[in-house]
Amino acid sequence: MSSASLLAVEQLRVRYRNGAIGIADVSLQVAPGQVVALFGPNGAGKTSTVRGISGFLKTEGARVTGGRVTFDGHNVTNAEPHRQAKLGIAFVPERDKVFPTLTVSENLLALGTLPRPARRKELQDFVSGLLSGGQRQMLALARAIMSDPKLLIVDEMTLGLHHSLLPVLATAIEAIESTGTSILLVDESTGFALETAHYCYLLAAGEVVEEGPPEKFHGSELLAAGYVDRAPC
Repeated sequence: MSSASLLAVEQLRVRYRNGAIGIADVSLQVAPGQVVALFGPNGAGKTSTVRGISGFLKTEGARVTGGRVTFDGHNVTNAEPHRQAKLGIAFVPERDKVFPTLTVSENLLALGTLPRPARRKELQDFVSGLLSGGQRQMLALARAIMSDPKLLIVDEMTLGLHHSLLPVLATAIEAIESTGTSILLVDESTGFALETAHYCYLLAAGEVVEEGPPEKFHGSELLAAGYVDRAPC
């Protein structure tokens, strides 16, 4: 793993309380200001990977049983989510992205970790542009950005989203990237992820089976092989 990485995941292994293996061997890294995408079929271990990184495995009855997660020079393996947040990791989960009973403003302030007032005003001005469409996904992104993270992890960002809104979402990701925030993106829309990512990892059966820049995956058989040939874990 490169010493310049903001996030370094080394041979991560996740096991659930019932004994099932969520991921068997996943290694990846994210550099400062980089957008990285995770692909793979249902059951490949994508969500287990990002929950293992962000500290949210406990809510799923699982834990990291092998490997190491290092963020900004800190060993955060199996660390609690609130510690991750203080270090600069924001996580947008696959489901329950926002609080439906709260207003937009209340959602934005619902995080426990917020920056100083002056910086908070800057972020509020920034996220107001993201919310122009009013989509729940935009609100989820905006709420995560309010913590002023170094790394934003987004699980299944386009799930259930109409394809006509993908360009708007891509613009939002580019805007967040331009601020220097790194992004780790898991998405069901391979095309969307390939258009927004700088580097990609293909997961199958709980392992990384291929990696490289987006160009490596465009028009190739790698994605088809990853989605079809490997049995899900």
